[in-house]
Amino acid sequence: MRISGPYWTGPGRWRPRLLTAALALLVVAQVALAVRLNVWSADLFDALERRSTDGTMHQIGIFGLILLGNMIVNTAHLVFRRHLQFDWRRWLTRRVIGDWMEDARHYQADLIPGDHANPDGRIAEDVRIATEVAIDLASSLFYCVLLLVTFVGVLWSLSGWIEVAGMHVPGHLVLLAFVYAGLGAVVAFFLGRPLVRATDMRQTNEADFRFSLVRAHESGESIAVARGEPLERERLESVFETIAQSWRGQSLGLARLLAFSSGYVALAGVLPILVSTPRFLDGTLSLGRLMQSGQAFQQVTAALSWPIDNLALIAGWRASVERVLMLDEAVRVVTLEAARMGDTALNLDRVATAQLGVRKLWVAAPDGTTMLSNLNLQIEPGDHVLVGGDPEATRALFRVLAGIWPWGRGCVDLPADAGMIAVGPWPFLPQGSLRQALAFPEAAEHYDTETLQAALSSVGLAHFADRLDETADWPRVLTAAETQRLSFARIILFCPRWILLGDATTALDPASADLMLHLIVERLPQAGILMVGRHPGSAEIFSRRLTLEKAADGEILLQEIHARRQAASQPRPRPLSVIDRLRQGYAR
Repeated sequence: MRISGPYWTGPGRWRPRLLTAALALLVVAQVALAVRLNVWSADLFDALERRSTDGTMHQIGIFGLILLGNMIVNTAHLVFRRHLQFDWRRWLTRRVIGDWMEDARHYQADLIPGDHANPDGRIAEDVRIATEVAIDLASSLFYCVLLLVTFVGVLWSLSGWIEVAGMHVPGHLVLLAFVYAGLGAVVAFFLGRPLVRATDMRQTNEADFRFSLVRAHESGESIAVARGEPLERERLESVFETIAQSWRGQSLGLARLLAFSSGYVALAGVLPILVSTPRFLDGTLSLGRLMQSGQAFQQVTAALSWPIDNLALIAGWRASVERVLMLDEAVRVVTLEAARMGDTALNLDRVATAQLGVRKLWVAAPDGTTMLSNLNLQIEPGDHVLVGGDPEATRALFRVLAGIWPWGRGCVDLPADAGMIAVGPWPFLPQGSLRQALAFPEAAEHYDTETLQAALSSVGLAHFADRLDETADWPRVLTAAETQRLSFARIILFCPRWILLGDATTALDPASADLMLHLIVERLPQAGILMVGRHPGSAEIFSRRLTLEKAADGEILLQEIHARRQAASQPRPRPLSVIDRLRQGYAR
């Protein structure tokens, strides 16, 4: 409800509410048709018992209407259910992506401890499971509750009274249904214990095998150079054999459980008929009512089995919900930390300022310990400044000035986003054409072809000028040096007033690195340039140089954040842990 509540209560709430109401009405219709089919069964067998041709033909006609109703209602239920599931998934996916992919939260969340790794899987798969399975569970639960309430009454009326040890007992078939379902759950519980363990072991082994294959693929060059294919092939085959062992264990568990469940389902249809046969033979119960009691018994036991039948599904759904919540919590944590104000926070002054710099800047690691202390630096228009020194310290300063690092305190003077460009060592190249990669983060249509080709030629990438509309995996096509040259082509395109470079020339040879810097100085003479980190070329182009040192390890700068990180590193209790305990002994 914390992250999905607005879907049901927000501005667009009437759409999901109407879909839910329609789904509920269709479930009621399904139960009504099940009841009508149960009554029809009694009427048909009563007509057969009387050998009434007219009555039998009449019941056949009624069955046709029931069958048509089932087809219409079940189809409509499927359409409305899937529509609601995807609509909710679309809304929640947009909500999670919107919060995650905002103001560097996706980057910052990866740096703090907690169970929120692999956000791609959480957004693509866990959001799907959390929404789809929730609707499935709610719909089936509502159906089973209605089924139970309705057919308990039907089964009670069909049970009549029986004499046990001289006592007249009403509703004996209802009591038998509860006892039968309870015994079935207990037996399945004990049969399922080894199956759950075997299934968990197989999933672990499958994951290990996939990881081994991915690792072998990523290390392809190293394996080939070392001629290590025979040994690596043998290792992969050995890992696969662990799957075979768990597969056999799972097969045995499934065989035992299938043998029981097959008998359980078959007996559920016959047991009430056998129990009620004496009443049929003495004329107390008609043939139709005998068959009707058998169907009602099956419906009651099926409804009573809902918690057990769906236990594994509930456990998987709960796990997916938790994974989505953990990602959402990590994003909320870094959002709150980035929003801190005052003397103990990084105060970003984003205006169309005439300078770029920091005042009394202290930078902390994500755990709250100090990385950089008491730094003052101001860059004026036309200044060219090189900041070197400790790699961790320079990276910390670059991230603060890029506006993506929220941990620290002091004042940071930043130009408006449109007036500054920050370039790291490896620029992001989106999927698509080279035109899109070059223009990013602007739209590709923002620049004409001649402008893009001129930018490529100016940085020594003229051989790519005719490939602007070619779609390729550009991070793999371009070499490291070409990728960094592309960054400078972007600078030429954007013409910013302020340029922040972080290790942006490390893949270039010294002459090329100097050439790139001279190019932007020539093209943008009024721009302020701050190079943070390593520069393989000459330092003559810079008017000032500054060397940073990393602060002493262990000093805590942000007490509250440090305490929060310590708490986050502790094991978290799992909600609804009873589901885990039950699932360890049951599977169907």
